[in-house]
Amino acid sequence: MESNEINRLAYMLLRQLHANDCKDHFNSCTITELLEEAGGALGARMTVYKKLQKLVKAGYVAKGVIDDHSDTYYIMEKGINLIEGGIK
Repeated sequence: MESNEINRLAYMLLRQLHANDCKDHFNSCTITELLEEAGGALGARMTVYKKLQKLVKAGYVAKGVIDDHSDTYYIMEKGINLIEGGIK
């Protein structure tokens, strides 16, 4: 996934992680937290999970510490640059 392949959902996820200051291993959000913060705008849980997996693979997002039994996610430098600088 390159910046020209970022769709609206991927951008919304990156923006949500950035807005929540999820920028390192310990400051990260679960999918449930992302869905609650977005008020249903992100769609179904499985859709968000699949998109996050693609973002992880592409280097925009990484997994943080486990919260109870849930994975957490945070935005990486590549994602921060995209959000703060726009798509190049």
